Amino acid sequence: MKHARLLLVVGALVGLMGLPLRAQEIVIDFAHIFGGEGDIRRDVIRAIADDFEAQNPGIRINLVSPSNDYIELFNRVLLDAQQGNAPAVVQVEEGLTQLAADSGLFVAVGDVATPEQLAQYEGILPVVRSYYTIGDKIWSVPWNSSNPVVYYNKTITDILQIQVPEVMTFDDILRICQRIERARPLIRSANPAFQACINFPLTAWFPEQWMAMQDALIANNDNGRTARATEMFFTSPEMLLIGEFYKELRERNLFTYTGVPNDYNGEGVLFGTGATVFHINSTAGITLFVNGFANAGVSLGIAPLFIPNEQATNGVTVGGASLWISGGKSEAETRAAADWIFFLTNTENDIRWHQGSGYFPNRQESLDFLRSGGAFVDPAGTPVPAGTEGALEVPWFEAYPFFEIAIKQLEASGSSFANAGAVIGPSAEVRQTLVRALQSIVDGGVEPAEALAAAKTQADRILAEYNAVVGD
Repeated sequence: MKHARLLLVVGALVGLMGLPLRAQEIVIDFAHIFGGEGDIRRDVIRAIADDFEAQNPGIRINLVSPSNDYIELFNRVLLDAQQGNAPAVVQVEEGLTQLAADSGLFVAVGDVATPEQLAQYEGILPVVRSYYTIGDKIWSVPWNSSNPVVYYNKTITDILQIQVPEVMTFDDILRICQRIERARPLIRSANPAFQACINFPLTAWFPEQWMAMQDALIANNDNGRTARATEMFFTSPEMLLIGEFYKELRERNLFTYTGVPNDYNGEGVLFGTGATVFHINSTAGITLFVNGFANAGVSLGIAPLFIPNEQATNGVTVGGASLWISGGKSEAETRAAADWIFFLTNTENDIRWHQGSGYFPNRQESLDFLRSGGAFVDPAGTPVPAGTEGALEVPWFEAYPFFEIAIKQLEASGSSFANAGAVIGPSAEVRQTLVRALQSIVDGGVEPAEALAAAKTQADRILAEYNAVVGD
């Protein structure tokens, strides 16, 4: 009996000795929104993670995607944190930045990054990195960055001999849409699905862009960056100008939408079916729209987001999301999480992510490379995969010029609190008050001043309640 027990003990020890690497393996759960069926971005992330694992034996990147909605993902992470099982790295939407900082769930990236990693962070475009810096603290690292652009059906504008300006104002798009409206019978004879000149999601993101273009703050205390925001500027002259634009679109029957606020995908589908000629959406959809229109045999045009007026030249703010490190992890896990984030966002993978996803590059070095190479064409100038026999390397943006529109739009942005964007704890709730105001204008015919005043009252109350709980 003793001999049998001894064999069991020895066998167990031998088994443990055979698993030293597995026992020491660090697993980094990375929560992101790109886990949908057929989402090619998931494959890009996995390929980069495989390279990281090959260079860092003993660390494994486990990709998890509990939702493709930013807010749902964030709420799921909060629930996991309460159960002591938060992912080590989390993708957080730009509008949730202040809430993430207030949540107590995350450690500031600037507090755990090495000097080399902090130097790498400085290579990110200033207008991008400034969004994720509150005061002097670096909370996260920008990753999937975007801004809005205008997509249009160039086949129709060419038939109607409409020249789409490179820079459009509210008045320009209203004038162009009036011409399209007069041609409604002609357009509908070719495509009965046509509904109106333009569609876009009813979201707070576009008004925020148009406020930044006017170098106007959307919240007090320098957009919440020098002290917590306590008041929203929804009744400012700059915001009223935006509200009047929505009113004009409605009264002239130039606008349609799915009826669902924040419906980026649904609005994109509506545009793709030919229901409209113009459409606003994120630059992240460029690849999808280009491929979709090419398959349909229809020409696609892309232009910068139109500006409120000729004086509104201050540029846009950054959108998208950044990467955060959860607190409560071991020192080794935190170190591995930081190493993964800075690997995922280094210059090589910044370029790789841009080319594989459509999100724009965050680094100046990436832009410099893409403006000198990175694409391959055959002797006829047609883009081909790298390694194709006889292929010539050309600047990426020369082969795919649509992708540079977002970059130029961003590079034209000023360095002001307006461009940095607002950081507001209850961002989702505050944004929703603005969305409801816009919806009341386009659906119910409510006067912009009345709708925006109601939104301000609601938003200021939400801010007061939040600040009373969180404090300074």
